[in-house]
Amino acid sequence: MDFNDIYYFYLTAENGGFTAAERVSGITKSLLSRRVAQLEDKLGIQLIQRNSRKFTLTDAGLQLYEGAANMVAEGQSAYESVALLQSVPSGVVRVSCPVLLAQHHFSVFLPEFMKKYPKVSVYLDATDRDVQVLEERIDIALRTRGAIVNEAGVVAKKLATSKMILVASPQFINEFGMPNHPSQLSKMPTLTETFGKQESLHQWDLLGPDSSICLVQHHPRLVCLNRGLLLSSALQGVGVGLVPEIVASEDLESGDLVRVLPDWTTKVSIVQAVYSSRKSMTPAVRVFLDSLMHYFSEVVKVSRFH
Repeated sequence: MDFNDIYYFYLTAENGGFTAAERVSGITKSLLSRRVAQLEDKLGIQLIQRNSRKFTLTDAGLQLYEGAANMVAEGQSAYESVALLQSVPSGVVRVSCPVLLAQHHFSVFLPEFMKKYPKVSVYLDATDRDVQVLEERIDIALRTRGAIVNEAGVVAKKLATSKMILVASPQFINEFGMPNHPSQLSKMPTLTETFGKQESLHQWDLLGPDSSICLVQHHPRLVCLNRGLLLSSALQGVGVGLVPEIVASEDLESGDLVRVLPDWTTKVSIVQAVYSSRKSMTPAVRVFLDSLMHYFSEVVKVSRFH
C-alpha cells in the first residue's frame, strides 16, 4: 500500500474538499483527486460522496479519516521528538580512552562538556587495551598510532599529534647533570616501557636534528608498561623517562619536569578518534565528538605537540 494515497485522502477530508486541500498543501487538485480515486479502487469502496455542491465522506471514508488523522498525528509527534533530540542532545555516549589521556585531559574536558550538555551521560572506559569499536558497541574510541589506521566499518579522525620526549625532575638534573648528547643517557638511571629481547638490553631509537638517528643503549631502573607510573617516577626523581609529550605538558609548564635533550624525540604519533560513522551518530555522540575535536585543537593546542 502507498501511504501517500492515505495522506492525500486525509488532506482532502481534513480541509473539506480538493480545492481547499490544494490551497493549504500546495498539491494540485487534479493530483489529489486522482490519488484518492486510486485509493478507492484499491479498497473497492467509495470514500467520498461527490457532487458539484457538497463534499461528504461515506461511512467508510469517516472510518479511514479517523485512522489517517491518528497516523498523521503520530508521525508529526515522532518528527517533533526527533527534532527536539537534535536540538537538545541527550542519552548515553560510550567512550574508551588510554589511561593517561583520561587522567590528564578528560579530567579537564569531561566536566566542562557535561555541564554544557546536562542531558548527556558518558560511560568512559579508561584502558590501554585495543578496544574493538563495533564489537564492543563503543561510540568513540581514542587511540594513539603512528599513522591513521583504516579499518573496515570505522572512521579515524585526527585529534592531535604527539611525540615521546625525554623528561626528568629538576632535582634529578641537579644530582646527575644535564646530558649534552643521547649517548650520555647510558650512564644515567632511566625509566622505560620498552622491554628488550634480552633482560639486560634496552634501547631507545631517538630522532635528532636534521633527522639524525641515535640508538641509545641504556640501563633502566624501572621497566613498566604503565605510562602513568613512569611519569610519576620521573616526577619523583627516579630517572630520565621517555613519555608522551601530550601528557607531560602540564608538568613541564609547571616546572615539575624539565625537558632532557629537547632536540631529540621519537617519531610522531597521531591521537585519533575512531567511530563507526557520523551518519549513524545520535546527536549526543555527534556533539561529544565535535566538542572533543574543539578541545584538542583550541585548548590543548595541537601545534604545541608538533
